[in-house]
Amino acid sequence: MSDFLNSLDPRINRLNIPADFGTTFPSKENKDQFVTFEVFVQPKENKPYQHEGIVHAPTIDMAFLFAKEQFSRRGMSCSGVWVVKTDNVQVSPITENNEDIYDFIHEEIMEGAEKGKTEKYEIFHLKKRGKQHAHIGSLEASCFEEALLKAKNQFQEEKSVLNIWVAKSEEFMKIDGADFADIWETLPEKKYRDAMDYKATEKIKKFKAEQNA
Repeated sequence: MSDFLNSLDPRINRLNIPADFGTTFPSKENKDQFVTFEVFVQPKENKPYQHEGIVHAPTIDMAFLFAKEQFSRRGMSCSGVWVVKTDNVQVSPITENNEDIYDFIHEEIMEGAEKGKTEKYEIFHLKKRGKQHAHIGSLEASCFEEALLKAKNQFQEEKSVLNIWVAKSEEFMKIDGADFADIWETLPEKKYRDAMDYKATEKIKKFKAEQNA
């Protein structure tokens, strides 16, 4: 800190910064910080959800609204959107030379794993570098490690999987099917695009009520 207080810049020295200034910085936890959310889009009905990118938002509600506007604008080629906080996604190592990541997953990964209640997990595969992770299915497990082992038994196939993403189903906000299509409806008399008339907020409230039930 002394290097900072005795700066060569006279503008800094004129501030008369106290010697204990370094102890008065607010912690990062006390600041309002946007976080990242992963966005998954279903291009068409009956097609797997695929990773489209991220959005920065203060809450999952806002993350969904941002994702809807950024990745499904005006309902283009999309029948559903999922969002999940990036911190809630567990990621496997990524393999080299098209090796299958499942070949490196063995019972030993359960050593030291903390088992909890059985929950539903979503599994995503990356099969080719430069492509998106795609949803391969869901399964029940007591922890992330067990989810990976069960995924190996259920979803391993001849084609190599380079990387796996795992996340608890309850951590996602999912709106699809008729509910997703309904978000894009506006009042009949409107001749222009008015964000206040879209029904996303109504659907989000429904989602949160169901989660708290």
